[in-house]
Amino acid sequence: MIVTRAIRCSLLVWCARPVAGAWDARYTETGIVNELGSRLSEGAGIVLKGEDGFKEKTERWQSWKSPDVAAVVDIRYANANNIPFLAKSGGHGAISSLVKFKNGIQINMRGLNSISIAKDGSSATLGGGMKGKEIIDFLWAREKQTVTGVCECTGHTAVVLGGGHGLLQGFHGLPSDQLLSARIVIANSTALTASPTENSDLFWALRGAGHNFGIVTSLQYKIYDIDGHPGGKTWSYKALAFPATPENVRKVYSIAESQLDKQPEGMMQYSLVMTNPQVSPDPIILHHVVWNGPLTSPLATRLTKAYHELKPLGATQETGTYLDVARWMQVDADGTVCNTQKMLPGAGVIRFPVDVKTYHLDALVASIEKFIKLTKSVAEFSGSFMMVEQYSTHTVRDIAAKDSAFASRDARVLISPAFFYPSVVVESGERNKALDKMALQYGQEIRKILVEGAKKSGGSHAYVNYAFGGESEKELYGRDKIEKLRMLKRVYDPENRFGFYGPIKSAKKSKGHNEL
Repeated sequence: MIVTRAIRCSLLVWCARPVAGAWDARYTETGIVNELGSRLSEGAGIVLKGEDGFKEKTERWQSWKSPDVAAVVDIRYANANNIPFLAKSGGHGAISSLVKFKNGIQINMRGLNSISIAKDGSSATLGGGMKGKEIIDFLWAREKQTVTGVCECTGHTAVVLGGGHGLLQGFHGLPSDQLLSARIVIANSTALTASPTENSDLFWALRGAGHNFGIVTSLQYKIYDIDGHPGGKTWSYKALAFPATPENVRKVYSIAESQLDKQPEGMMQYSLVMTNPQVSPDPIILHHVVWNGPLTSPLATRLTKAYHELKPLGATQETGTYLDVARWMQVDADGTVCNTQKMLPGAGVIRFPVDVKTYHLDALVASIEKFIKLTKSVAEFSGSFMMVEQYSTHTVRDIAAKDSAFASRDARVLISPAFFYPSVVVESGERNKALDKMALQYGQEIRKILVEGAKKSGGSHAYVNYAFGGESEKELYGRDKIEKLRMLKRVYDPENRFGFYGPIKSAKKSKGHNEL
């Protein structure tokens, strides 16, 4: 079988409803273990509900709108038995369309975690199930690095499929811009190579809308010498805290806006609007500057000086290497963000992303005021945060927008309110429907404020890897790209087997997808 040889990974059977006639008929009586088990590749297996390892293989980053998985096997078996399927590596997809996935097959990609460097040292072949930290650590030990997401625990392939963002993008472009070729299994179980010279239209679609087209089993990916970057191995970080008053919102982000064109290739500015009792009982703006080089450099000193002149409540800084950055930004593999369900079982996280070309300060002030109103008045939302990400975009914007399906190439700021709250009552397993409704209401209201503000400065898109599910196809994929994507969807996935993450709704009923 093409797919079972291509996807060498753990296979899991899970019926989320303990009493389900459909499950009994479609899985137990057809003898899924006997029928499929003998055809699995070496090292693969089937894990039934109740067996050791079941919970770990189905656990997701957060609990809001989680999918209902029934089995993990291969695409051909799923097609033959008319069963929906889902590919999982990091499990970080948090989009409402996942809840439409019922009694399906989960394909656990984590077994595809190999990496090898080409003889010329300019590229590496990555397994489709690798997480960001695995790639970073492997390459760093060999004096190499590449563009990955900042968060260490996301599945790297899915980040690439949505375009991605990363600290090195100012030097080299987006994660999706590093893709040289991909090995992909499409809906009819055929394994293809997608590259600039082979299935080039599919290669175009994979870089920004790839969740809709297949399961990527391996990638050929650009890599770089560490000493080829101006700061070498040295990375620095500074975090400054300010009261999140309307006046300070204007001041902090006026400075950030003034630095959009000055921000060097190796710098990222990143804010969290949040409540941190260790700093202040009131909401704060925690503004980070991350820099490839020492903070004592003239450029870093000049760019951070303006923030110090605002007299922050406090500031902290540290110098280390690229391996320290995720910890500084609190998205390391051992931190709370990467272990949400272990540390806070039942937690839900919903993001409402808005990609903009520049700041609209009136809209930002109004959106933050509404965000703070909810987090201060409803205790269950007190752990929520609003992210403002300002990556370097020099090389990103040098690459022609038409060259890939990524919609937000001209955006320079990504603003995302993220509502963090108890979405599921752990003791009963019941959903907190009132809190879900409140999060969606406030999130969409805040998003609307930001979108309306952006209309005055070039418009906006919605970053698909953060999407909550209420965005339109044009917001996710761009007005100028959606028709081409619909056409390619009809070619490569006419039955819409891959339609549960940021779906392009041009085909028939959804039956499967590849997701974060």
